[in-house]
Amino acid sequence: MLEFERINNVLLTGMSEVGDVLLIRQTLSNLIQVEIRVNGYLMDLITIKPKKLKIYPLVGIKKNALILVQEVSVGLDMTLENNRTFRNFNFFRRLK
Repeated sequence: MLEFERINNVLLTGMSEVGDVLLIRQTLSNLIQVEIRVNGYLMDLITIKPKKLKIYPLVGIKKNALILVQEVSVGLDMTLENNRTFRNFNFFRRLK
């Protein structure tokens, strides 16, 4: 099961700021690709491994942003580091 939870105005662990975050939990055994889109434009692609919790601060993303979830195609690498179109975007800062 994949769970999304948007939390407004939370104190981010290890940071001295309050932010708007998207929590993504993946409890299935398959790798999942999550696309963050706003008005149809791709903002970020995230791959989630089983039984992991990832927290991303949202930077200027509206509450009605469309989130699409689909299985990752074998051999397809659409991560920001390998996608020239979106490589320079910094909509999310990864928390450790």
